[in-house]
Amino acid sequence: MLNVKGGCIMLTRPQEEAVTMYIEGCTISDIARSLKVTRNTIYNWLDKSEVKAELGRRKQCIATQGNQYILKDLRTYIDKIKELAKDKSDKRVCLTANRYLIDRVLGLPTATGDEDTDETSDNVNENELEEQLKKFRQMHVVK
Repeated sequence: MLNVKGGCIMLTRPQEEAVTMYIEGCTISDIARSLKVTRNTIYNWLDKSEVKAELGRRKQCIATQGNQYILKDLRTYIDKIKELAKDKSDKRVCLTANRYLIDRVLGLPTATGDEDTDETSDNVNENELEEQLKKFRQMHVVK
């Protein structure tokens, strides 16, 4: 059944429920069982352009809400990162915080993993930290 309202294709109630459950992390099997349809039906729905569009819209809405929540306390987060960047007791934390701040200002990707750290050594390359700080100090603020 195709639901059309005002020239826009609307999802059926079961499709909307499936999208909601999918966004919430339910498995295809759980969604199918809950809606009393087959798994193939769920896969077919998820393959429809209007369902894909609704999934995209909802994911974007969640991302926007998350960003708004973070932005409320952004100054606090930045201040905490600055504190970590100044903490000389753990040079790895200091380096990582400084690298994050510099990358953020430069517009570079800031997601980090553990691949940068050497778990067998508590030492950090101080030259690398100095290079990062030097780059940061040489930056010109654009107003």
